[in-house]
Amino acid sequence: MDNFIFAMEKSYDYMVKEVKDILASTIYSENERKRLFYACGACLHAILDLAERVEVSEDDKKYISAFRFANNALKHDKSLFEITEQTGGLRFPIRFPIRFPAREISWKAIEDNGKYKSQHDNYVIYLMNKPIIETCKKTIEMLLQYTR
Repeated sequence: MDNFIFAMEKSYDYMVKEVKDILASTIYSENERKRLFYACGACLHAILDLAERVEVSEDDKKYISAFRFANNALKHDKSLFEITEQTGGLRFPIRFPIRFPAREISWKAIEDNGKYKSQHDNYVIYLMNKPIIETCKKTIEMLLQYTR
């Protein structure tokens, strides 16, 4: 179990570093998208590796189900190439009063392919359009409670 916890925590730390580095830059290039895809995908897989090895409550199963949908969509939907998107920052057209929401990397909207209906529903509730760092941190903290 310790190796899975270690891998999950390290992949999360790496993802946080990559997200913060990317958000600190002025561009969001193809290279940044690749780095983000790798970091977020590795963290997602590590979270699910541990989740498969612990028994969670019924309420927490719904949250884990949302992560399973993201993972299943990434593995099986051949048209899906990203699970995250950059949100916030300067947007056009400009409307007044001007507001500049903080830039974040969030879970993007993913179509329901009909294979994982309840997982998709949970994804929409718990992950879609929410910051990836925050949601992964919450899940890791929840999973760690079950390993003590």
